[in-house]
Amino acid sequence: MVTDTLVTIRSMTPADIPQVVTLQVAFLEGSIVTELGTGFLCRFHAAALAHPSARAVVAIEESTMLGFALASTDVHAFNKYVKPRVLVPLVRALASPRRLRMGLSVARGLTDREPQPPIPAELLLLVVDSGVRRRGIGRRLLRSLEDGFRRERVATYRVAVRSHLAVARSFYVATGFTPEQDLTVLGRPMTYLTKHVES
Repeated sequence: MVTDTLVTIRSMTPADIPQVVTLQVAFLEGSIVTELGTGFLCRFHAAALAHPSARAVVAIEESTMLGFALASTDVHAFNKYVKPRVLVPLVRALASPRRLRMGLSVARGLTDREPQPPIPAELLLLVVDSGVRRRGIGRRLLRSLEDGFRRERVATYRVAVRSHLAVARSFYVATGFTPEQDLTVLGRPMTYLTKHVES
């Protein structure tokens, strides 16, 4: 692995949202949320950045965005804030004839079990352009988030990944996450992993 010093990691801003959404649509495999389309995703990221528990960073080379990560230090409060703010775009997205089946999954998801024990901090999204993978960008994005977690005394955080995404699961294990449990989320198997943030 080569760590690329030409890539800058910085905090995400609202101006980054169009590029973030483009990356997410192009490279985040297995995400039902991503399938809801760009309108929904723009609204989601705007609401996410407005919440005080959100921690979001982007990887930029020259003016090109290569990746981003979004986390929360209090995922329960984050969800409580974001969900009502994306409800109208969610309904619009699900009203599309090609997404009616997805609506059933989302409705079923209202009764999905949460991972236990509760862990407030969670990595919600990590996306890297597939054309620049193996340059250490995903690791640098994680390291940036974890530096912030350390300053805020966050000891452990969790990530969820679709169980069939072996490459993504392998990445998380290689970066220090431990598989914790498997649950069904929105009708599909999800693997939860946790990581202790070293002091």
